[in-house]
Amino acid sequence: MADFDAADALDMAMEVEKNGEVFYNAVAQKAVNPQVKAVFQALAVQEQNHYAVFWEMAGGLAHGQPLAAFDEYKAYLHATMRSELFSGPDKALAAADQAQNEQAALQMAIDFEKDTLLFFDDLGEMVGKADQPTVARIIQEEKAHIRRLAELYRSVQ
Repeated sequence: MADFDAADALDMAMEVEKNGEVFYNAVAQKAVNPQVKAVFQALAVQEQNHYAVFWEMAGGLAHGQPLAAFDEYKAYLHATMRSELFSGPDKALAAADQAQNEQAALQMAIDFEKDTLLFFDDLGEMVGKADQPTVARIIQEEKAHIRRLAELYRSVQ
């Protein structure tokens, strides 16, 4: 397996955020409940903001700066990236189309945010010390996304 570096990790983080934005916009369009629609729209905007943060962080890195990553971690990353919502905009749209109702879309969103949280937690260990507080802030926002989605999921049952 090829070496994995910090720039690769940030590229993956940007891909995650872009796919999240696509998913949230798609499920927002399908949502009937105004509260659900508003939450999905807000999350799409937050995904755009996170993408911009990672883009800025990546600007200071060059490929080839290796990470101290283990084979198990590389396998974890590749397994995570095969998830429907991590695999590109087309997969994110397909996942949104598969959501039979708002509850299913909310559950998909919760699962996506949990996977994202795990990925970003590891990302925080890979980036330079100067960027770690930024990743920590995004992790806190991801946790808030999960809480918000879980509360909404319970309220629409």
